[in-house]
Amino acid sequence: MLVLTFQIGQYAYGLEARLVAEVVPPTVYKELPRSPEYIKGIFNYRGIITPVVDLSILATDKPCKPLMSTRVIVLDLADLDPAEERGKKFLGMIAENITETVKISDSDFESSGLDIPDAPWLGRVARVAGGMLQLIKPGKLLSDELRTVLFSKEEIEQVNR
Repeated sequence: MLVLTFQIGQYAYGLEARLVAEVVPPTVYKELPRSPEYIKGIFNYRGIITPVVDLSILATDKPCKPLMSTRVIVLDLADLDPAEERGKKFLGMIAENITETVKISDSDFESSGLDIPDAPWLGRVARVAGGMLQLIKPGKLLSDELRTVLFSKEEIEQVNR
């Protein structure tokens, strides 16, 4: 599988490239008052208001550094939730060191052996040159709390039907 790699803190993570709609540079976000700290805000992605989650804050409570390699990974929510219509709703995830994709066989990934309730989005792990790379399960990023913050009550009810 082709994996888009990035860093959270000092560790390598990845996302299946087939789930990525686009990688865009950081922009100016409209902050959402009183939202959880890991919600960076919203921005206009191709005419659609799109929420952005800071993966570093979500995982480590420290925001992403403003590096040249810090980017926003845009996901089409239709890839995560069959109830969504393609091209109508997106989620942005800001992360550091988004510079490459790597090809890793699906069979090279294995369970971490841990189930962390506060981080259900952590997926399988592969040994790669110089360390390990852990997959992110983006569908698990959309916790009930995050869905409540990002989407209206009507949208949540529609998805849960």
